[in-house]
Amino acid sequence: MSFDGMFTHAMVNELNQNLKGGRIAKVQQPFANELILTVRSNRKNQQLLLSAHPSYARVQITKQPFANPAKPSTFVMSLRKYITSAIVQDIRQLNNDRVVMIDLSAKNELGDIHEYTLTIEIMARHSNIFLISKETGKIVDLIKRVSPENNSFRGLLPGDDYKLPPAQNKADPFKADTSEFDGLDDPKDIRQKFEGIGIDTSNEMAAVDNLPEFIKQYGDIKPNTAKMNSNKKLGFMPIPFTKTSEMVNTYPTLSDLLDSYYIDRARIDRIEQQTKSITNRLDIILKKDKSKVKKLNKQLDQTKIMGEYKLYGELLTTYMSQVQRGSKSVTLTNYYNNEEVKIKLNPELSPSDNAQRYYKKYRKLQNSIPHINEQLEITTNEVNYLESVLASLEYVDIEDVDGIIEELIDSGYIKKRKKNARKKRKKKIGEPFETSNGLEIVVGKNNLENDQLTMKLSQKNHYWFHVKGIPGSHVILKSSDPDEKSITEAATIAAYYSKARDSSKVPVDYLQIRNIRKPNGSKPGFVIFEGQKTILVDPNRDLVNKLKED
Repeated sequence: MSFDGMFTHAMVNELNQNLKGGRIAKVQQPFANELILTVRSNRKNQQLLLSAHPSYARVQITKQPFANPAKPSTFVMSLRKYITSAIVQDIRQLNNDRVVMIDLSAKNELGDIHEYTLTIEIMARHSNIFLISKETGKIVDLIKRVSPENNSFRGLLPGDDYKLPPAQNKADPFKADTSEFDGLDDPKDIRQKFEGIGIDTSNEMAAVDNLPEFIKQYGDIKPNTAKMNSNKKLGFMPIPFTKTSEMVNTYPTLSDLLDSYYIDRARIDRIEQQTKSITNRLDIILKKDKSKVKKLNKQLDQTKIMGEYKLYGELLTTYMSQVQRGSKSVTLTNYYNNEEVKIKLNPELSPSDNAQRYYKKYRKLQNSIPHINEQLEITTNEVNYLESVLASLEYVDIEDVDGIIEELIDSGYIKKRKKNARKKRKKKIGEPFETSNGLEIVVGKNNLENDQLTMKLSQKNHYWFHVKGIPGSHVILKSSDPDEKSITEAATIAAYYSKARDSSKVPVDYLQIRNIRKPNGSKPGFVIFEGQKTILVDPNRDLVNKLKED
């Protein structure tokens, strides 16, 4: 399900219950299209996320941590000037559309009270966030400025009159009479008649027996994720869609639901924004390396014929008197198995020179094997390393990206960035966890950390975990004699911090660090080991978060 008008209706009710009457304590813009307002309400700070992302636009309370950029944007500076310490008077929805308006009252430097509306329009790539003066109706500032040449319908610059998006002239399902729902059993008809109805919602509405009763359920929400029967995709709903989906998980609030649903999608997107140029470069190198591996394997296959060349040279030397000069071929008896062998000849060469020609081909191929094998090993190791780096970007957190960039600089794949004038704080190696039985676990978040944890910082009798056969983090369980539950939990963390995060029954190898070694000259994160055991686990996010919080 998308964040449609029906979901917006339920979310506005939740936001009013939690934030109405609260005071804005902080304004941040951690990413280009996302705004975080810290609202002090009910004696606690709550983070209100307003996202104008083209794919993940939404409004919710979030518990996810966000770093504050060193340099605030122009939009943030405007918001801090006008609405810091503002009171949230009301949160409302425009009819049943995906437009949420947050009414604010704030004092200026002279103590005069001014009224503003912070409006978020959730409209895919046209999503936007506005600060509007209630007194003048003009846009004070907005997160996405659009020139008049690119938008003829309304002004989207500071100082323009705020104009609502084009009206759809459809009915609000929450204000409709019971009779307006009669005879509606087609999803398209439902979407055409009522405002703010997404495809998944209209499919459910068309399938239920009583539409007015379905609408009433939005007053007693039960947030959940579910797999749609039509395409098996995971969706999120404010109430159970019993006719068209199969429920997967339930959540206490809509905001908790969205935090869970979007955590990986938004995280990966943010990382892609920060590392797009780097990943493009690595993809180009990886593509070349894979092509090189393919060519080297082909060359290695060609060396298999060198045995025939050696045999031809031996036979021509042995039976030289039977070979006539100027012949294009000759058939001789192979004295190893008494079979006839037909040998092609160069008619311009003597029998002796033809024999030497085959010996030369044999020696050339024989001498090429060590070089091919060496290049194949080097290139294959680089392929595995680059795949591990690209895979790590799929499961690390946004704050771990700098460590991966540093690793790539040290490895020579990207140029060193200009030195920051500010002194860098010493970073702690690895991310700590604790098992249910109180044993310490540390997870490497890039290959440099993996090397440090495994080869330098851990004791030889500690246990090492890694997902079998695919890229993932090194996980260290700091115990020489761990219990079975701790082993399972450490393996679960290893599966979660790997490319197999979205799989089930993931095989994870584990053994004591004394049985691990790192070959000289090998890439960061690469180790070899023997004597491991293997356990199958599911990458359980809830368990990982619990062990991390504890």
